[in-house]
Amino acid sequence: MNPFYNPVFLGKILKRYLSDVDRLSRISDDALRRYQDKQLRRLVYFADTVPLYHDKFKQVGIHPNDITCINDLHKLPFITKDDIKQYYPNGIVSPKIKKNSLIEVSTSGTTGKVLPIYVDLLDIVTGLFAYMRTLHEYDMNVWKNRITIIGDFAPHTAESGYITRGLQPRLNLMRMFKNIQWLNTNDDPKKVIAAINDFQPEFIGGYVGMLGHLALLKETGFGEKISPQYIAATGSVLDPFLKSFIEKTFHAKVFEVYGATESGLIGFQCKQGSYHLMSDLVYAEFLKDGRPVDSGEGGEMIITKFHGKGTPIIRYNAINDIVAPLKGYCSCGKASALIKKIYGRSDLALYLPDGTVLLPSSFSEIYSKILYKLKTNKVKNTKIIQYNLTTLEIQVVIDQALRTIGPSVEEIFQFIQKGFKEKTGTGVTVTVKEVDSVDTSQGPRILSMIDKTKYTITHYL
Repeated sequence: MNPFYNPVFLGKILKRYLSDVDRLSRISDDALRRYQDKQLRRLVYFADTVPLYHDKFKQVGIHPNDITCINDLHKLPFITKDDIKQYYPNGIVSPKIKKNSLIEVSTSGTTGKVLPIYVDLLDIVTGLFAYMRTLHEYDMNVWKNRITIIGDFAPHTAESGYITRGLQPRLNLMRMFKNIQWLNTNDDPKKVIAAINDFQPEFIGGYVGMLGHLALLKETGFGEKISPQYIAATGSVLDPFLKSFIEKTFHAKVFEVYGATESGLIGFQCKQGSYHLMSDLVYAEFLKDGRPVDSGEGGEMIITKFHGKGTPIIRYNAINDIVAPLKGYCSCGKASALIKKIYGRSDLALYLPDGTVLLPSSFSEIYSKILYKLKTNKVKNTKIIQYNLTTLEIQVVIDQALRTIGPSVEEIFQFIQKGFKEKTGTGVTVTVKEVDSVDTSQGPRILSMIDKTKYTITHYL
């Protein structure tokens, strides 16, 4: 039976809609903490019915009764990707939940490793309400405003699971929300910008890379009718120069939305520019060497997700993002924790001889500058290989249809080499070479062969 025909299920959705979407703007700090405590207790009791967590809890001698509030969270063990893979498929879901009612989704495989987990329909709806929260922040109405969402609709992804395999066959979103346009970030940017031009949305949400390509196309004369009020960027770190380029090109306000497949949405920027955590939906710890970091200091983010009856996510330490928390409050009045900076994936890092770690936020701007300085998108794909502390190889795939258009390949390679040399210093040899393709199935796009167990980190760049 389609659950959307079930009045009980529809009642739960209505309750979530009325309570979840604007909760952070209504709730007090004390009430939020009580809500987090309640959600954690419920989550831990449910997780104890899942073989993976039941075994983990038993190994450290923890019973659900021992966890009464957020302050007890540190008593629980960390959960890794290997843990989930070891117990997949049946051991990562509760036998009390019908498995055929769940939907399997996977991480994008940025690091070369795809991780499957399960979500339920109410979990999916909660995720959509969380995104709706960001729309409300910018006075966008999901029922009225024209909205374009450029998602990753590859077969295994979260977006595909949520929309293509989740809500669409049960709810017919396309007919219900004719004011929302769904596009695929894997399509050719010219195809995407043509579709947006026809639709003329007031709001665009999409991945950083695609938004950069669209901005370049817009600057060169494509998408004459595209004039959104707001653009939400997600998927990777957005450097300030690329953000400025997108804003100036589209004459729109750009803000960031932060999330992960395993946890759903984690945070978003408010109108004041502050980065808020979705503190009623997730709880984040920021640790360095196992201890909480100070405000403004980068630490490994550990995520606990409060909602869902699929695969529980509790003290999950495999988001692998280095994030700096920020103590204090925003003038917007939202009751939520704040983020100062997202450095990017620690498992996609480069390591320098002096102990400096280059995270994606530090070198993604090199590729961004190819778009807004060299004015070309002929770089089709890249891969970075760090053989040792002093040897770096940048592999580049060139779009052959654009090879003779705009700056030369040699000029682009010199630009990339100079950008990395500025980051690494004179002690590192940087080689840029053209390849026909990069094979991400054999490893991540950024591959460091440094033995991290023998490397001492002094700071993140």
